[in-house]
Order: sequence, then C-alpha cells, then structure tokens
Amino acid sequence: MKKGIPGYLIPFYGPLTRRLHRRILFCFGLFCAGFSLLYLRIGLLGRSDELAQTAARQSRYTLTAVSERGMIYDRAMRPLVGEEEGEAYVVFPAPGNIQPVLQSLPKSRRESVLALLQRGTPFVLSDAELPAGLPGVYAFPCHRRYGETQLAPHLIGYLNNEGGGVTGIEKSYDELLAAAGRTVQLVCSLDGLQRPISGVEPEIRETGSGKGGVVLTLDKEVQAVIEEAGRAMLEKGAIVVMDPYSGEIHGLASFPDYDPHNLSASLADSENTPMINRALLPYSVGSTFKVATAAAALEEGADMAELIDCIGYVNVSGQIFRCHRRSGHGELDMLDAMKESCNPYFIHLGLEAGGKKLLDTAKRFGFGQKIPLADGITVSAGTLPSEGTLQSPAAVANLSFGQGELGASPVQIARMIATVVNGGYLVTPKLVVGETIDGSVVNRGAAPLKKRVLEAETAAQLQAFLIHCVMVSDGQNALPQTTTAGGKTATAQTGRFDEDGSELEHGWFAGFFPAVNPSYVVVVFSEDSGFGNDTAAPVFSQVADRILALG
Repeated sequence: MKKGIPGYLIPFYGPLTRRLHRRILFCFGLFCAGFSLLYLRIGLLGRSDELAQTAARQSRYTLTAVSERGMIYDRAMRPLVGEEEGEAYVVFPAPGNIQPVLQSLPKSRRESVLALLQRGTPFVLSDAELPAGLPGVYAFPCHRRYGETQLAPHLIGYLNNEGGGVTGIEKSYDELLAAAGRTVQLVCSLDGLQRPISGVEPEIRETGSGKGGVVLTLDKEVQAVIEEAGRAMLEKGAIVVMDPYSGEIHGLASFPDYDPHNLSASLADSENTPMINRALLPYSVGSTFKVATAAAALEEGADMAELIDCIGYVNVSGQIFRCHRRSGHGELDMLDAMKESCNPYFIHLGLEAGGKKLLDTAKRFGFGQKIPLADGITVSAGTLPSEGTLQSPAAVANLSFGQGELGASPVQIARMIATVVNGGYLVTPKLVVGETIDGSVVNRGAAPLKKRVLEAETAAQLQAFLIHCVMVSDGQNALPQTTTAGGKTATAQTGRFDEDGSELEHGWFAGFFPAVNPSYVVVVFSEDSGFGNDTAAPVFSQVADRILALG
C-alpha cells in the first residue's frame, strides 16, 4: 500500500499520474512555443525601419538658435531695425568647451550658464561672443533687433521677453512682423540620459527670409539729423518733419528718448518721462496759433493795413492781457504784428472775428481731432474751448494768442503750417507707406486724404507773413545759413511754476523751408524751457541746414 493513499484509490493511482504528467508536458510545450513566437516578434520589431525612425524621432531635441522678426523699413527701403550683425551659439556641453565658454562670459552670467553646462543638454547663447572653433559649439549669423543707438524708438516700439510687440510699430504690426521673420533651428539626437549621441551630426533647418515687413514714411537720414540735434539742444521736447503736400512724416522724435536695451531705467525715470512720445501729446501752443487767428480775420475781411496801437496791454471786459513787450510796440499793421508777435493786436483780430469764427477756423486746421498714424499710434485730439466758453470776450482774447483752454500736439501744429504752405489744403499726417513681402515690392496703403480749408489767396498771404517773420526779424534765431525759410516762434504759458515761483513756459518754432516752394515743414517744441526764439528757433535753423546738406 502506498503511504498516505487510501486503499480504495490504489487501483486508480497509476493512470491518474500518467495523465497528469502528460498535461504538464503539454502546457509546458505551449508555453515554450508562445515564448518563442514572442521572442521572434520582438526581434522582428527591433529590425523594423518604422520603429527605428519612431525611436529616433522620440529622442530628437530641437533648439531655436535664431528667431528674427520681419523688418521695419524707411521710405527708401533702408532698414530701421536689425542692422547690427551678431552671432547666436548652440552649445553642446563637452569637457573641451566648458572652461572657454565660461571665460567668455561676464562674471554675472557664469553661474547660470555653468548650470546649463553641467546638465549636459544643448542650449543657446545669444548674448555672448565665443571664440571660433570651440568643440561642440555651432555659431549662426543673426541680427540684433535694435542698434546701440536705435533710431525712432518712440515710433518703432519695443518687444517683451517672448519677442512680441509691446508698443509702437512693433505692436501695431506684431502679427505681420512675427510671420515675416527668419528662424534657424538645430535638431540633434539625444540618448536616454538626454545627452547628445556621439558621432551624430545635428540637422540644421532654416525657414523664412526675414525681408518682409512694414515700410514707414520716415526718412532714415532726416530722422538721424533731428535726433542728433534734439539730443544736443533740447532737454525735453519734440521735433516733427513733414512733407507739406502729402502729409507724410519724414522725421518724428521725442526727447529725452529711451534705451530699448534698458527699459527699466527709462520706466523708473519719473522726472524726465522718456517713455512718452511728446510729438503726439497736447501742450499749450501760444503764439503759433496766431496763424489761425490771422486766417480767421482775413476770411472775415480784416484790413491788413489797419494800424493798431499796442501800449503793452489791453483791457478786455475788465481783464488785463499783457504784451510780451511791456512798453508796447506802438502802431502795427498785420504784417509787423505777426513779426513782433504782438498779443494786443491779435486779441483785437480775434474779438473782431468772434469766438465762433475762431473756433471754426481752429477745427478746419485740424485742432481738436485725433489722428491715427497706425493701430495703437494716435495723435491726441488736444483741447479746444467750447462755444459756450467763447461767449466770454476774455476767453476769446485768450484763444486769439493761443492760450486758455487750447492744447495741441507738435504734429497738429505741423499740419496747420502745411496747410498754409500747400495752398490751403488740410493734409492727413501719414506714417505708414505699406507692407512688403520681399523687402522690394511695397503693397501701398490708400493715399492720404486732403481737403481745401483755406482759399489759396489767404494761404499765400499767411505764408508771406511767416516768411517776413524769419527773413526780416533779427531776434528769432530761426534763419538757416544755407536757405530761406518762414515760420513763427511761440512762448506758451503753462500755469505751472518752478521752485523760485517763476512760471514754466514752453518754447515753440513752427516753420518751413525753403521760403519759396517749400520742401519741408518743421516744428520744434521745447518743454518748460522759456522763450521759443532762444530754445526752439535755433534747433529749426540747424535742422534745416543739415537736411539740405543731405542733398
């Protein structure tokens, strides 16, 4: 008897054991066959090109070495951005390049770059100058977006950390400039530890030409002239250069300007506020408005030969308005009153024309109207007194010589002078010519609108007045050395006072050159600086000479 087996099972024990052994062998055979098939399948998959390509793709690492936006051009298709050449580097960390890379960097950057080198994954350096021939370092030519001294920063604008436009043309045409850019990418193969695979050269991909972009009406050389003159001669202010017949802006600068490479410093400068564009903002304009007052009076039939005796002040409804010459000018006609900028004379003209006529003339010259130059770049409407306010003779007197509730920008003053110069047409100031795909052919926008707002005879008479102001007056300091010119100075009260109790005044000069068939209108605004003939007129003179010297 088998030990542990009941006696009644002994007859069945042998057959049962044999059947059990056969089943175990069968199952083991099935297992071996299945495992063999699985092994073969894995081997076949390992040799599959498709799987190998998939694996390779999964281990690829893409770096963007160069990412450049589209261009911003001047009217002659000369670049206003992206002129300075540089290099961007893709660094594959290796024992032979760690020390040279770190030594090429300023000390403030070494710690952060060392961390990248120790990580072992390729990375991009775009703010360094590395020696040529370093192992594992690929150099790619690129262009720095802004120059060391960037032209027209208030119009061009600047970018955020992600490369998107924040202000100016960069923001207005952000989508176009992003799409028209140039990109260089480097694709490399990494192992399971995310380190480059030895012996496998990276793939370089370049897309876009970077030549498409936006074309502005600015003239690069004119812009450079006004920026140099303004930095040298204006602490705060603006200069505008305009084509009087088309309204195209050839130069526009605000002072002080700001450094797009150091925005934080400019943003923190609350005293000088370099980030604001003073050419687009309204200020008290003073005697430049006497052009509009004279226009209103001439249209109402005023006699240019009428003599008015200036005794140094005039009483209007009990309010005293003084002339800048406290002793008075004596008897003046309209021509000499414009040359001498006599306040009592122009108060007389304004009261004769009436407040409604003065306001209507101002509006026809474009005062009180916003001027869109591009999406997000708008010339402020400024301020005008209401018809109700001008029921007061004193308010009319104030407006007659450009004071009171009147505020206008340098661009608006340039528009008024252009109207006088071009025979009486109000032009629409223009900043953008159009767009380009290839940096050659320009898709031009609509031509600027213009409409007649003055009779040609009136415009010609006003032009003659302004030529007389510059060519005959000894004290305006506006006459260029190399050409003739016309224009008007202004010293505008602000109602603000300095620490000594003296009122702060804005200096202006609004003029054109040459005197006959003028090519340019130039407006100079000098903020809080005093007399226009001392602060703004000399800037006009220098700008005119230097623009003519360009040829």
